[in-house]
Amino acid sequence: MPGLQLKIDLSHITKLSQRIQRLLHQSEDLTPVMRQAADYMVNSTRNRILRTKTGPDGERWKAISELTAQLKGSTSILFEHGDLARSIKIGDVSNDGFMIVTDAEQAQWLQGGVRRVKGKYRPKKPAPQIPPRPFMGFSAENNSRIARMIRDYLNN
Repeated sequence: MPGLQLKIDLSHITKLSQRIQRLLHQSEDLTPVMRQAADYMVNSTRNRILRTKTGPDGERWKAISELTAQLKGSTSILFEHGDLARSIKIGDVSNDGFMIVTDAEQAQWLQGGVRRVKGKYRPKKPAPQIPPRPFMGFSAENNSRIARMIRDYLNN
């Protein structure tokens, strides 16, 4: 005759209960792993500026204009003296997250682009634009890496 039987091994329930308690205790203070994740994001953001020249979405940034290259004396995108990359730092770390900030003056218009440029070097037509070259943000790889950091932290 077909049947079904269930036996509960109390030692497994005890182990599970201990593991849950350990996870709850570790999740009370995620600040150490958030600091680790913040350090990682500072390095990742600097790497975008200094090496990959891509946004968080993986898109390569548009090349700089001829005029900008002449004024800078170089064709390097988002890099002249390294001030922008050096300005990327941890703004805040807490139990529930972190913040990466920059105090570079040009950061806002580099991140989002500029529709119209006013100044000495503005040609009459067409109105010049500075395309967005986003350097701040989370890529899919960043999200995956940070999730792995948190998982590893909770598994210890």
